[in-house]
Amino acid sequence: MKKIEPVIWKETGFVALVSLILSVLMQSVFLIISHWVKGAWDYTVILGNLLGYIFAVGNFFLMCITVQKALGKEEKDAANFMRLSQLGRILMLFVVALAAYFIPVFNIIAVVIPFLFPRIAIMFRPLASMIKKRRDKDE
Repeated sequence: MKKIEPVIWKETGFVALVSLILSVLMQSVFLIISHWVKGAWDYTVILGNLLGYIFAVGNFFLMCITVQKALGKEEKDAANFMRLSQLGRILMLFVVALAAYFIPVFNIIAVVIPFLFPRIAIMFRPLASMIKKRRDKDE
């Protein structure tokens, strides 16, 4: 197995941090909603959020590893490898969501919403880089 590139750890750390912030915000929304809807927030929301967060960040990490491994392959082999990896990772998230639906200690909504957090983090990555460059330039 090849060594994991430092950029993978850096980007996964960024995604994990942004996902953690968004998870806290999601908990806050559930708490606010619980003032109007009885039982909207309980321990199942926390456990669901934790499960969703772990698998969402893990999915991103596995995607990065897949890209790293695909770089050493021929174009057609790399494309097939990426497709197979994507299918496996989507299947993994589906199984996690399905398990959370049938296991009553997890709030299914709190499990599924964090699956979107890495996409949001990736969307804001250029903005974070721009802010960092501007801050470094000012120093």
